[in-house]
Amino acid sequence: MGASTRAAVLAAPRRFEVAARPRRGPGRGEAVVRIAASAVCHTDLAIYAGSHPGVRYPVVPGHEAAGVVEAVGPGSRIAVGTRVVINPIIACGSCDCCGRGDENLCRHAGLLGREMDGSLAERVALPERYLHPLPDGIGLEAATLIETLATVLHAQRRVRIDPGDSVVVLGQGATGLLHTRVAKLAGAGPLVAISRSAWKRDRARRLGADVVIDPSGRDIVTEVQALTTGRGADVVIDTAGDPGLLSPAMDMLRPGGALVLYAISHEPVPGFTIFPMYWKELTLVGSRALIPADFEPAIRLVAAGAVDLDGFITGSYPLHEVAAAFEAYERDPAHVLRLLIVS
Repeated sequence: MGASTRAAVLAAPRRFEVAARPRRGPGRGEAVVRIAASAVCHTDLAIYAGSHPGVRYPVVPGHEAAGVVEAVGPGSRIAVGTRVVINPIIACGSCDCCGRGDENLCRHAGLLGREMDGSLAERVALPERYLHPLPDGIGLEAATLIETLATVLHAQRRVRIDPGDSVVVLGQGATGLLHTRVAKLAGAGPLVAISRSAWKRDRARRLGADVVIDPSGRDIVTEVQALTTGRGADVVIDTAGDPGLLSPAMDMLRPGGALVLYAISHEPVPGFTIFPMYWKELTLVGSRALIPADFEPAIRLVAAGAVDLDGFITGSYPLHEVAAAFEAYERDPAHVLRLLIVS
């Protein structure tokens, strides 16, 4: 395979170097994946900007990736040439959380591109259990969104959405749009998508939202109450991560409703009171990443055409222009769903 391979090394916040690195062969039970494309999300942007806690530089970012198996080690059961999407949650397999099947909560887990070098590279070597084969009908660039879709399925599996349930999705970025689509597939109605962006609201409508709302200067709690004939929403899913939305999100829920905190935020919530939790007996649901079992349902939804990933990639850059890609993302994040780095 040769002596070296290229990788986008983030030497320090906002300082990329595309460098040649020694090419590692596969060990027992491992495979080397030739990366076709890697998507850039908000976590990657935070690592790039230096605002994500616990990152040690230098690091190769990237964790939403797809490619083709180029080589396999002894004992591997996956074939060379297999097209795969990568599970980036690298778990120990032996702690109590892993023993319960909660590999996303592993006490010693790492994320590709954060605790360990990731997918913004020409190749990665991984144990084959982190590789999920793709059917021929799914393109490798679109497949980079499957990891994100798997996290959405994981979150909605943690809260039951029954046909006819009223669901509100706060924020319509890539994850909000996918939440909107998956909730529609579950039979939600009315399904309300909230976003300040007109083009994202239009896309949410095409993905199945019954009502789209621009929250600018409007009382979204009153509007949701009216849309649900005064009952309130059964489920609210927060994909925006704005601490100021927590109280209105609880206010728009019906008694006994559930709030899914999907978005990642490190900001404190000013003036927060738990009284609505008590008074309406609300359920607050956290959701972290995914588990391996979330991948196959995500792949099936895309393969069947139930989730259409066309239009989610809003920009594409070659590996040697990775710095320009991140600069563009940081400069105008509101117009990005996913940027793609192709190698």
